[in-house]
Amino acid sequence: MKKKIIIGSIIIFVILVINIIYIINNPKISVLCYHNIGTREEKEKFKEEQEWTIELDNFEEQLQMLKNHKFKTLTLKEFYDWKQGKIKLPYKSVLITFDDGFLSNYNYAFPLLKKYEMNATVFLIGNYMKEKNEKWNGNLKTYISKETLAKAKKEYPNIEFASHSYALHEPNVLKNKRYKDEVEDVRLFRENITDTNVHCFPFGAYNEDYIKALKDENYKMAFIFGPTKKEYRKASKKDNDYKIPRLNVSYGMNANKLLIRILLPF
Repeated sequence: MKKKIIIGSIIIFVILVINIIYIINNPKISVLCYHNIGTREEKEKFKEEQEWTIELDNFEEQLQMLKNHKFKTLTLKEFYDWKQGKIKLPYKSVLITFDDGFLSNYNYAFPLLKKYEMNATVFLIGNYMKEKNEKWNGNLKTYISKETLAKAKKEYPNIEFASHSYALHEPNVLKNKRYKDEVEDVRLFRENITDTNVHCFPFGAYNEDYIKALKDENYKMAFIFGPTKKEYRKASKKDNDYKIPRLNVSYGMNANKLLIRILLPF
């Protein structure tokens, strides 16, 4: 019996050593992908948004967990420099991202991210942004306006804004789009929304023309979103700079479960 315990302990030790060696030689970072944020009551009113909405309390619990466990929340530059091998980052590092640019991000997420001293990136959809500022009324289908974007840049220097396309955020839109259309869209976003060199593909959909358009317009990185489970994983330095995977946490996740997920080496 004692011999079996010793053998079992040795096996566990060897597995731990192998995992540590793997982590050191294959560093990975969790790129967390959120969309909408709302209270339980708001989610009940907008059932079609429930799949993409994390409850406010749940979101704050996740931030508290990251803070308590001393996670470093990255800027886009830090993530890019790490990916290019220019800098080293702690194993407990994450890049927080939001897709679409919902007004709930400004109303709920930004104040909490500031409270916990965390960085994040929002990928905006250009033609969803109206000129007029919209005050929050619980409508989960409202988007950040250009006026709100200008305010957010001043109020929340810890938040970065990048492209989710100007007018390509439509299902199957890429079927009828080619290189020249995608270059024009990239330019429209920069001219009308904000200057950036980072992109997030709408619905995670891309083609080689789209990637070429980004490269030709001097974009450094692009993020995907699925579509299969194998693409919902941590990002590594080996990943294509224009096909960077993310972990989908839009629907919400228990904070402890999220902790285990981002501590796993894959």
